[in-house]
Amino acid sequence: MNEFHNDNDELYFQKTQHDNDNPFIKNYNYSFQPDYNNITPQKRGRGTKAILWFTAAFMLAMAIGIIAIGMATDLNGGFSIIFESSSDDERVPFNRNSNSSYAADTELADAPSAAADPNGPQISMIETSKNDIFNNANRAYEKAAPSIVCITSYEAGKDYVLNKNGVGSGIIITSDGYIATNSHVVDDDKNTGVMISLTNGEQYLGTIIGTDKKTDLAVIKIDADDLTPAVFADSASLYVGQDAYAIGNPGGAKYSNSLTKGTISALNRVLSDGYVKYIQTDAAINPGNSGGALINDEGSVIGMNTIKIVGTNYEGMGFAIPSDQVIEIINKLIKYGYVNDRGTLRIEGTNCTLYQSKTKNIPQGIIITKILSESPLYATGVKEKDIITAINGITVKDFTEFIDELSKFKPDDQVTLTIFRVPEDAKYSPFSFDITVTLIPDE
Repeated sequence: MNEFHNDNDELYFQKTQHDNDNPFIKNYNYSFQPDYNNITPQKRGRGTKAILWFTAAFMLAMAIGIIAIGMATDLNGGFSIIFESSSDDERVPFNRNSNSSYAADTELADAPSAAADPNGPQISMIETSKNDIFNNANRAYEKAAPSIVCITSYEAGKDYVLNKNGVGSGIIITSDGYIATNSHVVDDDKNTGVMISLTNGEQYLGTIIGTDKKTDLAVIKIDADDLTPAVFADSASLYVGQDAYAIGNPGGAKYSNSLTKGTISALNRVLSDGYVKYIQTDAAINPGNSGGALINDEGSVIGMNTIKIVGTNYEGMGFAIPSDQVIEIINKLIKYGYVNDRGTLRIEGTNCTLYQSKTKNIPQGIIITKILSESPLYATGVKEKDIITAINGITVKDFTEFIDELSKFKPDDQVTLTIFRVPEDAKYSPFSFDITVTLIPDE
């Protein structure tokens, strides 16, 4: 399970624990200390005492009068106090002559002298048809559950002493044993060892056919037949507010095939480098759900659960790879072991934000942070800190736009990049230039 932590939340939490660090929060203690040296005691005269006695007598008379107004004599010679409520019809009398059921002299029957009775009464239940109690969640679960597997991964290596790396979920995609899951479930490594557990308890050793770290997808094959493959639905037809269910193994095999219900909170969410535009859902996703299915009311797969955002200020923010992209990438991994038709520049970079653009007087784009030795840009004169601002004349302001534009081309295609450079020597002005390179396969 991938987890995102918001460092700002941690800083905020720490700040709120130390108010003295916040210049806008002050603790003021106010006190008043009279100057007893400048106070002269005054003698109280007889006139003052008379006024006080008169006031006390007047207040006593008023209290007696109010109590008298609130009393009413009942027919038995007693009295009750009437309390006014907001409605004249809601007066609640308290009758002093009434006998409480909790009085000390109330008679109480003895407990029955009974023992277990073989012929005693028994609880019964009505017969209920399964169709009567089925709802959308039940139907979805019954259809999807047989297609979900539990994946236990073991570190890659030839030593017979292997360490268990973790547990995730997978989706059966063919009856003869092909299984789709997240690449991070198998540690992004084809040499990772995997054990597959089916819902019926059967277990199989698996072989990793291919992984794609950029989309976090992988394919595993087991030697099995007559499995129940999942049914995939078109994620392009999803809408916000639609019911969604996450099914998988949260916490591992101990809680296998757990179902959580939620809604689709948003679509086309971009979280990191822009290779995936995720489905956001508030269905509970926990470690171990990775690689499991996000399904609709019909039990059809609409996405693969992969990420959640965690933090004290976050709740119900899980993400799934849309089924359309799962199908596209998995089919290529089965056939080639990698995404064969994706061209790459083999560089690393970061977004040049709008803030940087405005404050540093530079264009938005991709700031190159590393050029790998196999990159077509290696030894071309392009440098780290250069900014890619366009591909074939199409402006790219961030990684999402960069990936969207680059994905239109395949390996061996030529693309022209527009590069912006700020010279290290301040006496030279910033400038732009174009360079044409040939994309290489992203293996």
